[in-house]
Amino acid sequence: MNGVPFAVVLGEDEVTQGKVKIKEMGLRDGHPEKEGVLVNLSDLVPEVKHRIRRKAELDAMTQQAEGLKVVGGLKGEPEKEADPSIGTEAKELQSTETIGAVPAS
Repeated sequence: MNGVPFAVVLGEDEVTQGKVKIKEMGLRDGHPEKEGVLVNLSDLVPEVKHRIRRKAELDAMTQQAEGLKVVGGLKGEPEKEADPSIGTEAKELQSTETIGAVPAS
């Protein structure tokens, strides 16, 4: 992702409908909002504010969760603590391997 959290698309089709498309950047393939969400033009500002607030809350939770250890995991693996000498991407891989999850991005 390039640091831009959202894009607002105001194309010919959207204008005809009186709508805009809000697209959250960096969503994984298969995410229900991957192609964006149509909203009424009059709802654009409150909808973008809501989405920015929600993204900030999720980012804060993700940051708080860094460094936590998984107890038991999904498959009953032994506990593993994050190795402070490895980078964030490697920690995410280590974490997803431990609990058998797939990274969100």
